[in-house]
Amino acid sequence: MRTKFILLFAITYLFISNCAFSQTKPITKLDKITLKDFKPNSPVVDSNAHAVVLANIGSSEFEGNNNGDFTLVFKCVNRTLLVNKNAFDEATVKVPIYIGNNSTEEERFEDFEATTYNVENGAIVETKLDKNAVFKEKYNRTRTIRKFTFANIKEGSIIEYKYTVKSPFYSRLRSWPFQNKYPVLWSQYHVIIPPMFTYYPVHQGFLKYSIDSVKGIFKNYNVIESRGTSSTEHYSLSGTARYNVWAIKDAPAFKTENFTSSSQNYLSKIDFQLHTIKWTENSPTQQILKGWIETITKVLEDEDYKSVLEYKNNWMEDDLNRLSKNVDDFEKAKKIYAFVRDNFNCTDHDATIWLSEPLKKIYQTKKGTVTDINLVLTAMLNNAGFDVHPVMLSTRNNGRVTEGAALLNQYNYVVARLKIDSTYYLLDASISKMGFGKLPEYCYNTSARLLDKLPVLIPMNTDNLTEQKITTVIIINEENGETNGTISTNLGYYQSLGLREKLNGKKTDEFLKEFAKTYPSEIKIENLVLDALADLDEPLKMTYDIKLNLNDEDIIYFNPLLSEAMKQNPFTSAERLYPVEMPYKPNEIFTLNMEIPKGYKVDELPKSTRVKLNENEGIFEYIISNDGARIQLRSKIVLEKANFIPEDYETLRNFYGFIVKKHTEQIVFKKIK
Repeated sequence: MRTKFILLFAITYLFISNCAFSQTKPITKLDKITLKDFKPNSPVVDSNAHAVVLANIGSSEFEGNNNGDFTLVFKCVNRTLLVNKNAFDEATVKVPIYIGNNSTEEERFEDFEATTYNVENGAIVETKLDKNAVFKEKYNRTRTIRKFTFANIKEGSIIEYKYTVKSPFYSRLRSWPFQNKYPVLWSQYHVIIPPMFTYYPVHQGFLKYSIDSVKGIFKNYNVIESRGTSSTEHYSLSGTARYNVWAIKDAPAFKTENFTSSSQNYLSKIDFQLHTIKWTENSPTQQILKGWIETITKVLEDEDYKSVLEYKNNWMEDDLNRLSKNVDDFEKAKKIYAFVRDNFNCTDHDATIWLSEPLKKIYQTKKGTVTDINLVLTAMLNNAGFDVHPVMLSTRNNGRVTEGAALLNQYNYVVARLKIDSTYYLLDASISKMGFGKLPEYCYNTSARLLDKLPVLIPMNTDNLTEQKITTVIIINEENGETNGTISTNLGYYQSLGLREKLNGKKTDEFLKEFAKTYPSEIKIENLVLDALADLDEPLKMTYDIKLNLNDEDIIYFNPLLSEAMKQNPFTSAERLYPVEMPYKPNEIFTLNMEIPKGYKVDELPKSTRVKLNENEGIFEYIISNDGARIQLRSKIVLEKANFIPEDYETLRNFYGFIVKKHTEQIVFKKIK
């Protein structure tokens, strides 16, 4: 045992119960499936539900083991109705199994059962999955996956599985989601924590618990510690354990809206952080949740990071010498960055902060995770004499981190921070079309953490990102009677990145055909030119010509914003419980200078307008004029921030609704007779 103890351990805690609803009791065992289960009746189930989770029940308890320590025992039972084939992906279940950094210990996957239930001729028929049908897959250096797929699934099948995971890592008390993308009729989790451990529960979400109770129960834990052939010691710990039960009845499906960084930030769930351990009443308290300086110091002492930041990797020298010839520091750094970006293939953009293979092997095979590639970049820059450090972050899809707690498992991405003179550059060489000093938009997720002796926070707020798009349209009447125009668009950087990736390996003519479909049939697109396509550090400029076929109609309806008109409100829901999180602040300016087609006059013209969002948080302008010979229009959409609280949702939705309505208005040209 980590601390030798012989005396009976008895500590009494004062528990304050939040009082479970008297009409709701925890489920100790699922009832046998009946025909009623195939047609669930619940206020959260509607015709849009492709699946319904009938019950999801989990538990975490501790037991003494034969290694002089404790084992954390997690059990899960899930019963789900597959309403139609759109939910068949639920029939493949993946269970993460933690290995640990040194790979000497691994969680054990046990007591597995999986059964499919179908109704045939009015009777319920069972199909059990063979226990050997569970496959083990490597996920990354610290995790594997246990994966299984149910047999004989059909529309209307009920699938039920259960399993146990026994873990030596009791600092990793499993979290529990009470909500997911399908309705959950009953979700329950109970945790029994021995008196030696102190965990901090972290609750998240907007749903109210049907059960939220805690009480003290007497528990006895037997621990055996073998000392080889000489002796075996038995320990007994008794005391008042903390017994928690949480449950939610009829949890609605979580609907992901536009501009949501990650559903993981807002799903109703509970997480746990191990804070302290006190083995006996007289033993010192062990502080498990360390501070950032101590935690990052241990990371930097790991062989992964020593190979990047301390060792002289001579096998890089040939490439570094070639890239460093006759250039200054800035150009040298850009060449090293481009070398890694253009020659290494990223196999996974959702990783850990650790290398998946030794650094030299990654360098030789030219492939690896995002962390692998950016640590190679860091090592090359470090070997070239630059001031460079790794930076870890959690991507938007991975969810936000707890900034005040040194929890490394919350981070899934590593980039490099380079300093040249007094300027810092954040670099990500895992994206093939990414420019120097740029990061993909999904990296901006509140903050990142520097992996250095002083592990400071690096702000990564999308309120500081602006994506500007400027479109200029000039339409004139030709001498031959045709009405033609030229359109020039300066794209924002992220729009440029998306277009470069879309064009990768595709001919311009193919793209032109696709792009032409965004215009009505009476407008022909030709002579497309893309400037700065190969300069990945700069945004793209797109220029092309248009030809308008007026067909000599008596009345012409013409939308002056052409393909730039906003056709749909991005905010469709009537209400929203969680914030709006845009990837950047939009700044879009559209100008039109158009000669009125020969033989026509303006019969109707949209009215000019200017609307503010919450006084100073955004503005929409639509300024249009007609002097009898030409029409001039300026449309401008600018937001001063990218993130909005739920209380601002209705105002934001109405703001965009007004823009959509205005952008659909048309100029009516009438033929002069």
